[in-house]
Amino acid sequence: MAAGMKKARKQWLVLFDIDGTLLDTHGAGREAFVRGLARWSGVRDELADVSFAGNTDRNVLDQVAATRGWRLGPADIQRIFGFIAEELRQLLQDSPARAIAGAHDLLGRLTTAGAALGLVTGNIRVCAYLKLGSVGFDRFFRFGGFGDDHPQRTRIVHAALAAARAAGIDLATTAACLVGDTPFDVAAGQAAGMPVIGVATGAYDEEALRAAGAQRVAGDLSGPDRFLQWMDEALR
Repeated sequence: MAAGMKKARKQWLVLFDIDGTLLDTHGAGREAFVRGLARWSGVRDELADVSFAGNTDRNVLDQVAATRGWRLGPADIQRIFGFIAEELRQLLQDSPARAIAGAHDLLGRLTTAGAALGLVTGNIRVCAYLKLGSVGFDRFFRFGGFGDDHPQRTRIVHAALAAARAAGIDLATTAACLVGDTPFDVAAGQAAGMPVIGVATGAYDEEALRAAGAQRVAGDLSGPDRFLQWMDEALR
């Protein structure tokens, strides 16, 4: 499929979600959030009323603050996120993340074929790179949109596109798509006018991703030729 890619009229920009799409931290992200908040508030809260799948760190914090009656200023937010990052670093040292099947091969093939790779993730930047680094994926990504940019995933997509532009990518001659594992990823990609490839490697099955509007859906990231063909078809 690399040959098919060379025939494409535009360069490719492929934006990836992280959690459930590229890797699985075995719940370390949630636990780091719980521990970080406990260090700030002095009380451990399991956040049983908060869904993390497809959510963003800033939105989670806003939700928790609203339901607990907290008024958080910029310094509070920065301190909480700093605690969360420290806790995540330790958790990943004790138990590294697991790469999703096929992720490493796909990222390698896309890079070799000349695609630009970016991130669209609800993680704050430092946590995103801690997770990616734990499986050796950080070297593939030099820009993206992150959960400390905006609470809304749709705006994070636009932040990723702005970061791509700042990295020297001409979006006028580049075709972009998004790869994610939740209907929230699908909705964000669609809102930005780009095709979405759904992977049922997280909390949502293939049927849910198709119903959300994903152009293609797969059980995992294995078989890079298949993904390169899909992207070639979607991005022509």
